[in-house]
Amino acid sequence: MAQTSQYSQKTLLKNWALSICLAQVAQDERTAQDAASTAGAYLEFGHQDLVVYEQIRALVAKYVALQYGGSVPSEFKTMKCIDLFHSKELDQLTARATVKKSKQ
Repeated sequence: MAQTSQYSQKTLLKNWALSICLAQVAQDERTAQDAASTAGAYLEFGHQDLVVYEQIRALVAKYVALQYGGSVPSEFKTMKCIDLFHSKELDQLTARATVKKSKQ
């Protein structure tokens, strides 16, 4: 059974961001659809306004567009999503969104 209902609102937002990112970078339709469906599940449990999700989607686009390089030829798409998940930008955005919502 999924633990989604036990996650904090901040964790739900961060998981949504990771799922959306993975959906965007997926090479095949099946994987992209699974990641998008996962994001939808996190959205259902979230209590934030849609503007927060739009802000996160813009941050996802920023990370997906980054140019990574390494010793192995690759676009490192998954790495971009992991870096997004651990970024200060996402942490600050989700913290603001959840504090603001809990005060209302």
